Amino acid sequence: MSHGGGSDDSAEPDLTAMLDVVMQLLMYFIMCVNFIDQENTADVLLPVAQSAKPLSHEDNNDLLFLNVDQDGKVLILGEAPKDMDATRLWLENRAIDAKDKNADRSIHTAIVVRAHRNVSYDTVYKLMQMCKEKGFKRFKLRATIANTGEGR
Repeated sequence: MSHGGGSDDSAEPDLTAMLDVVMQLLMYFIMCVNFIDQENTADVLLPVAQSAKPLSHEDNNDLLFLNVDQDGKVLILGEAPKDMDATRLWLENRAIDAKDKNADRSIHTAIVVRAHRNVSYDTVYKLMQMCKEKGFKRFKLRATIANTGEGR
């Protein structure tokens, strides 16, 4: 039983627009992938601690990862290795950005320091002092649990 005017033309949907939208969504999700694993670089062997706890979900809001390699260079995702003077300038820019985000001009960003086990304590201390000078007050130090070798 025919519902039309006698034409046998089949109506096929044009899938070009739908495929275009699917490709755009795919590209969007590829571009927005979370690079958190790259911030925890394998070039930094963490010191061993007797106990450590993983980051909690409330800690993940605003973090800056600073990795210190065994030569004392600061490794930041997407940046070339930095000496302390270049790190000072980089931190100053991040502090300005953090202050601009808050109405009270305070910094709520936590600094996650991941230092190589062979780097001197003096280097880590200077880095943390530099962060404090720029207005960062929250710090998290990462270590490896003694028995598992798993980084936290």
